[in-house]
Amino acid sequence: MAIFSNKIIDVYYTDSSLSNVTILYNYEKDGETLVGEYRLLVDETEEQFQDLMKEVTYQDIEINTIELHKKYNQEMRDIINDETKRIARREVREEFFGLDDSGFETIFQYDSNKHADELFKCKMYLFSLDIVKNGPKTFRTKIRKAEDILELCKLFSAEKRRIERKESK
Repeated sequence: MAIFSNKIIDVYYTDSSLSNVTILYNYEKDGETLVGEYRLLVDETEEQFQDLMKEVTYQDIEINTIELHKKYNQEMRDIINDETKRIARREVREEFFGLDDSGFETIFQYDSNKHADELFKCKMYLFSLDIVKNGPKTFRTKIRKAEDILELCKLFSAEKRRIERKESK
């Protein structure tokens, strides 16, 4: 009887050729339940693999492997998305750090010939925010069509107040 018998938590393939599996199993040590890891060659002539097959099927192993890969892929997408947001926000903030009179001019005396780049940067920043990404399509459309930074500020402020009122109910 294998050390993992009747104690298996998870089992999955560890290589693309499906020739090895990893088994996670519970075991007791000093009154505590711990998780052990056991690696095993897929070999139907080997006694430990035969013990494993008494508890799980090839289909179980395949399903567990697919689920594990889905989980890891989602974790990687989340990490990449978070890092992308962080970089985008930092870059935009660096552009507007130390807002001076020319910054206020950009907002309150917007000239499309002089300030088009700033308007674009503001829109990009807004689209990196969850409130915009998760907002209604009409809200995102209004942001895309905004013709100056002050209009963007008004749109964002109105949407933020709408969400706050909705949440307070």
